[in-house]
Amino acid sequence: MTEKELRKLHRHDLLELLVELSREAARLNAALQEKDTELTAVLEGNGRLKDKLDEKDELIEKLKSRLDEKDVQMAEKAAGAGEQIERLKEKLNEKDVLVERLKKRLDEKDTWMAEATAGWEDQLKRLKEKLDAKDILIEKLREQSERRDERIGKLEVETERLRADRWKEMKESGLPPELLERLKTLL
Repeated sequence: MTEKELRKLHRHDLLELLVELSREAARLNAALQEKDTELTAVLEGNGRLKDKLDEKDELIEKLKSRLDEKDVQMAEKAAGAGEQIERLKEKLNEKDVLVERLKKRLDEKDTWMAEATAGWEDQLKRLKEKLDAKDILIEKLREQSERRDERIGKLEVETERLRADRWKEMKESGLPPELLERLKTLL
């Protein structure tokens, strides 16, 4: 509408035009609030995912520490077994009479170590499978987070574009600068 046409309008028509513009501004404001609510919900979801990831990281750290403890125990047992074998060799050299008894004891120790090693290997295998499953879960959560971040960015760009388009339409509509300033404060 041109300025000339705007001047020809009666006061009642101008008021109707202002009321309609106010309604449109209220509708746009409601849409903006809805988008803000959606953004808040997405951000809260991201926060929960981060908390879950932090929990998984703590669990992984605990498992790593338990694995380290098991490694130390195995090293100590291996060192202890090595020392015992050395003592047994010395006794074998000193006392030939005890050879059969010591041989039997060594066979028992070998069996025990084989069983213990098999148990430790099974336990390590289970822990590795759990860690692999956690890694897969972490990767899935990371991908979900990236997709949500991308969607939030798109929503922010779209919101800004809609604001700019609406403001451009109002400026091009030929409204008086005073009215535009008042509408700008409303938006």
